[in-house]
Amino acid sequence: MSLSHVVAGLSVGGLVALGGLGLVTVAAGQSGALPSRPLACVSTGPVQGLSAAQAQNARIIVATTEQRAGRAGAYIALMAALTESDLRVLSNPNDPAGAAFPSQGVGHDHDSLGLFQQRPGWGSASKRMDATESTQLFVDALLQVDGWQSMTPWYAAQTVQRSAFTGLPGAANGGSRVVGENYLRQAGRASAILSIVEGGSAALDCGGAPADALAPAASGAHGLPSAFTLPATTSPAGRTAVAFALAQLGKPYQWGGNGPSSFDCSGLTQQAWRRAGVSIGRVVTQQLLDGSATTPTALVPGDLVMIPGSEGTLASPGHVGMYIGHGLVVNAPRTGDVVRVVSYKSFVSKGFSGLRHIA
Repeated sequence: MSLSHVVAGLSVGGLVALGGLGLVTVAAGQSGALPSRPLACVSTGPVQGLSAAQAQNARIIVATTEQRAGRAGAYIALMAALTESDLRVLSNPNDPAGAAFPSQGVGHDHDSLGLFQQRPGWGSASKRMDATESTQLFVDALLQVDGWQSMTPWYAAQTVQRSAFTGLPGAANGGSRVVGENYLRQAGRASAILSIVEGGSAALDCGGAPADALAPAASGAHGLPSAFTLPATTSPAGRTAVAFALAQLGKPYQWGGNGPSSFDCSGLTQQAWRRAGVSIGRVVTQQLLDGSATTPTALVPGDLVMIPGSEGTLASPGHVGMYIGHGLVVNAPRTGDVVRVVSYKSFVSKGFSGLRHIA
């Protein structure tokens, strides 16, 4: 599996899908600084019925959206992009600023640009013409819609995109009485593409812990000592978070996994703290800003331990685990492995990027 790092701001127009399954890591944020956006781990390869550019755009949309809004969000985003641009980054003569960036076609809808046909109020032309950044803008808007998860996907897409398909029949929507019917028309196609992309993403190994940080903590099940008990001073919230994480022992690692059957590292820690009633970010660089800083000597069960991992750095970590007391860390390690317990000493053997006390 090949790996290439694509500098933030490079349009998908500059990417070429590989003949076989490869890997593209797309960092959204300012180079040289802690990313303000998640790091998307994107597979490459053909998707039946799509051009190479469309296929890679679909993969970027799925990887970027699933990290923040799960599979349901990725389905909605694909539906919207299929409707708005047929998965192509479109320039527009009505917004000349877009001409400065690579494109895959030309659109004429008002002054809209990019995959989601976003107008200037959404952001700069550079963001709207970038597959990753425009998807992030879409996800930002989706996550601000109260109760979007309980809406029909096409209704949620309409709520974000605000197209002419409002449910009120008119000339602009061909007399449609269905809210988001234009997005509904792409439901089957979006579902098929999502299945193909997810199938190709199952083997991705981004942000995993390096092998030398995964020495089993004990001979017990998945590294957990058979006589393990939480320290008596563990807070109620910390007790709940750790109990959830330990209940996932043995479940497989999957990039973007948010449970219940599989997890990636930050998906495990987010869901554990969600069970305790505490909301934290979805990805490592977001969790690095959650809670408050702590120190190695002050760690308590439930605290998060960020390390560079296989793809990050000390300044921008790519892996996270949860301290559970007694010098132990539970984590979802990497592709091909399962959720398990390792020693804190081995986990931070290459240094740690941050230690965060959540609650």
